[in-house]
Amino acid sequence: MNSLLFFPIYIFPIIAAVAFGYYTTEQQKEKDLILKLAGYFLLGTVLFWYAWLPIPIGLAIGHFILKPKTNATGKKRVLYIGTLVALLSHLLIF
Repeated sequence: MNSLLFFPIYIFPIIAAVAFGYYTTEQQKEKDLILKLAGYFLLGTVLFWYAWLPIPIGLAIGHFILKPKTNATGKKRVLYIGTLVALLSHLLIF
């Protein structure tokens, strides 16, 4: 029962970031844009811990390897929000 109480805490940042990224994109006519934005958010949450230092590997992959051609600013914003959410959640837990 307790796990159901935490479900909105985990799902709300994803929905909010994807909605923000969707409404701030240049052109919303890209196919499966909402799924791609959710993927960028989840990629942004990938962290690698070295001792007590979180290293955002997902941000590095999304910023340097994946170079989106359409809706680049919206995807980058969602990537940054995902990294920020991951860092805040890990730093507030520890």
